[in-house]
Amino acid sequence: MKDTLSAWMDGELDRRQADALLPQIKHDAELRRNWDCYHLIGDALRGVDGPDLSAGIRVRLDVEPTVLAPRRRNEKLRWAAMSMAAGAAAVMFVGWMALSGTQQEPVQIAAVPGANVQPVAVQAGAGANDYLLAHQRYSPSSAMQGVASYVRTVAEERSSARR
Repeated sequence: MKDTLSAWMDGELDRRQADALLPQIKHDAELRRNWDCYHLIGDALRGVDGPDLSAGIRVRLDVEPTVLAPRRRNEKLRWAAMSMAAGAAAVMFVGWMALSGTQQEPVQIAAVPGANVQPVAVQAGAGANDYLLAHQRYSPSSAMQGVASYVRTVAEERSSARR
C-alpha cells in the first residue's frame, strides 16, 4: 500500500487508482500517518517551509500561568552558618571536658562552732619527693589527660639562708 501511496504523490498513478485510494486514506490511520510523513519529506527536499510553529508556541506560552518558585538560599551563607555552629559546638565540647574533671565536691571539716580554722603548711620530709613521684599515678587527676599529669605537683620551700 505504501508503494501505491508513494506513486500517487509522485504523479505516477492514473485517475481511477487515485480515486480508489482516497477513501482508504480517510479511514486508515496508519495510511494517513504515512501520507503526512511523505508530504513532510517532500517539503523538506524541495525546501518548502512548513507552518510557523514558533508563533503558536509563543501564544501558548503567554497563556500558561506563571509558577512562582521559592528562591534558593545563598549556599555560601549556609556553609558559613554551619561552620560557625560547628566551631561553637567544638569549643563547648572542649570546655565541658576540661571543666568536668576539675570540679570537686566541697570538703566538709568537722570543727567546733565559732572556732577559727586556718590552713597550715607542713614541711615535707627528706624522701617526700621520691615518694610522691613513685605514687603519682594513684593521685586524683582531671579528665584532661596529657602532659599535666607528669608535672611535679609538690614544691619544696627553701629558705634563702640554706642556699
